[in-house]
Amino acid sequence: MEPSTEGVIRTSLTDYAKTFQNRQKMMSEAAFAEILVSQLPDAALFQEVYYKDPSTKQWSENDTLILIDDVLFLVEAKAGAAATIASPALDFARHAQSVQDLVIKAYKQCERFFNYLNSADEVPLYRLVDGKYEECGRLRRSDYRVMVPIGLTVESFSPFSTYCKELPQIKPLLGKHAFLSLSIDDLFVLKRFLPTPGEFAHYMEVRQAVAGMRRAHLFDEFDHLGAYLRKNRFDLDIAEQLRDDNTTMIIWDGMSDIVDRCFEGEDWESSPFPTQAFPDEVLRLLGALNATRARGWLSAESRIRNLGEEGRSNLAKMVSDLRLTLSLHPTRYFMLSGDNEPLFIWLQRHDQEFDWAGVHDKASAAALVVKVPDVIGVLVEVNSDGAFRAAQPFPVHIPATRTSANDHIYEDAMRMAERTRMLNSNQPKKPVPVPKTKKPGRNNPCPCGSGLKYKKCHGR
Repeated sequence: MEPSTEGVIRTSLTDYAKTFQNRQKMMSEAAFAEILVSQLPDAALFQEVYYKDPSTKQWSENDTLILIDDVLFLVEAKAGAAATIASPALDFARHAQSVQDLVIKAYKQCERFFNYLNSADEVPLYRLVDGKYEECGRLRRSDYRVMVPIGLTVESFSPFSTYCKELPQIKPLLGKHAFLSLSIDDLFVLKRFLPTPGEFAHYMEVRQAVAGMRRAHLFDEFDHLGAYLRKNRFDLDIAEQLRDDNTTMIIWDGMSDIVDRCFEGEDWESSPFPTQAFPDEVLRLLGALNATRARGWLSAESRIRNLGEEGRSNLAKMVSDLRLTLSLHPTRYFMLSGDNEPLFIWLQRHDQEFDWAGVHDKASAAALVVKVPDVIGVLVEVNSDGAFRAAQPFPVHIPATRTSANDHIYEDAMRMAERTRMLNSNQPKKPVPVPKTKKPGRNNPCPCGSGLKYKKCHGR
């Protein structure tokens, strides 16, 4: 008796479906690291990470763990959904429920890992080799300033994926790490618009902050990207809007225009993509941090990228002015302390030996003067032609109490404060009178010539 042709075909289709699903699973799990390879240089990559869940005592697995400097990305990939998710045109309710289930499943897997990471000061990671679990690394939560849990899908499910943060099950992990839902298509666009590690990491920080804000919505990832390119810290703008007690929901519309227009022409691939504006001197500093990539470089980049237009201009002017005097002085330094995110910059000629003890003491003294915690220091090595040879961040320790060991730091801080008072006292006693003409706009330069915006000078 001859075998049934229908049975053979059915078996072949079943085998093909299994092969397709396995290949799609492998592709989706590797997508984040492979697509964003330029944004994740020298990153430690763990795929198919195993650990023993402390609550159930059972082995659990996560898809992809990426560690770069002080930033952690945990990616849970979900593939094969197109065949099981109903078309929104045919069954909208089922489609929405399927997307919700998909997002929540990824969220729960991330939540389990974050709880494991929080269960001890240091936790082991394992890989499965020939049926046995072998330790492949150790992880300390305290080493990471930013931790981003991500659910990655093959298909884009906007706006459902961005609105899933309103679900009661979706809460920031460990109380502060908001969950992001992204698609593989989103990654290709982010790769083009955020080409450097510092740009990408900073965007993900801002994006995560917005993901943790209920009642605030943008349609899809391209709206979030457009808002970032236009406004930088758009999470702060949204937070300000949410402070109004009468606000029940905020929706930002049209932010993706700046992104969409880049793909309109036939020559879009060769055209430049829009970026945030930085003075050349600041771009050179960011480039030096990226080239050196010393521990903490993404934290320093984030601090610089958090600056608004005025802060970026002030940083550029100070760096430029002091860099030009290095032929007369082997080292120069200054503190930028606006917006409670202080930055201490130490410029040094390349032919001078580093005195790290002196650098740290000077930074500590400057921190005492401005009386702002959480100072980030950056030591910049400058060549004879003015080029930045290297830039490396360093932690600034602020003494809690005065002792005999740190007395010299307090003395130096007093001298710095006195010089600051003298400089301020040498300014004109009376401000230049403002002409009584048409009142300038709040964001226009103040007519008194201070260089500040009107709202921050005579418009206050």
